[in-house]
Amino acid sequence: MKKLFFIIVLLFAINLKAESKEVIAEVIFENKTDLPISSGTFFITELDKEIKITSAESFKITLPEKGKYQFGFYSEDFTSYTYYPARITSKKNTITIRLEQKSTTETAFNYRNLANSGDLGVGMNFIYNGLNNNPIDFSEFTEAYGVGMVTKNCVVDPITMKRVTTHNQKVVEYLIKNFGEEWRDILPATPFGLKK
Repeated sequence: MKKLFFIIVLLFAINLKAESKEVIAEVIFENKTDLPISSGTFFITELDKEIKITSAESFKITLPEKGKYQFGFYSEDFTSYTYYPARITSKKNTITIRLEQKSTTETAFNYRNLANSGDLGVGMNFIYNGLNNNPIDFSEFTEAYGVGMVTKNCVVDPITMKRVTTHNQKVVEYLIKNFGEEWRDILPATPFGLKK
């Protein structure tokens, strides 16, 4: 009886040790464009970890254990789609990042031109993320101040959220510089990064 008990405890300990092993996952790129990757950020949400990427070479990451993780990739130059198993294990451990051509309007207009102060007053928009069942009427505000709104999808990764907030704060700086604080009274909705 003691031998049987000892064997059960031993098997249980081996099983626990096997489950607590680290998992090595491979990240591969599928570049559907002719452009090389010059910079980007691969992130693991649950571990709050970011890895800077400078080429499309595959690489391996070590995860503390098997389980569910959320991965993503962001680059100024590409629209990226990340595919991976719902649960990462030692056998299901491939993360695929597909890169596609990014639309020029999203890259050039929304972010790069805002850095140039000469372009601030032309066609600027507050960016809102989320589903909008009750459309916001921005026409009066746009007519008065030349600033409108653009609604993006509700799925936002931390990097995009930071960029949207920075963008909206630059629009606010423009409005304060040119119109003082009066515009806040007729702003139809509060965008990300702004306190009303």
